[in-house]
Amino acid sequence: MGVEGLTVWVRPAGDDDLEEVAELTGRLRAELLEVDVDSVDPVTGGSVPESAKGLGGVAGALAVRFGTVEGLRAVLGVLFGWCSRTGRSVEVSFGGDVLKLTGVSARQQEQIVDAWLARHAPGA
Repeated sequence: MGVEGLTVWVRPAGDDDLEEVAELTGRLRAELLEVDVDSVDPVTGGSVPESAKGLGGVAGALAVRFGTVEGLRAVLGVLFGWCSRTGRSVEVSFGGDVLKLTGVSARQQEQIVDAWLARHAPGA
């Protein structure tokens, strides 16, 4: 797998305002930058895919680029950990496939990630 990317959306809780979503997204971005990624950038208005669900424009959206399957696994691990600690959920879009992440057990996390990655393996 060459350098690939995915988009992450922090899903707002019922009473979150855009400022709170932006703050949460900034914290998540900082955590993602600590693993083996090429970049983690806020998504701008012109780069939101049509399939993106409404979130007050692009608040809460990050474009994450990584170079290896291991980098993708590291990103997903950070996302699962962040969801578990914060009680929040995120949606990840990769190759047109969307995965919703919430705080689950490590065993469930591994099963979800393995199944999702298998759909994106070369020749799948």
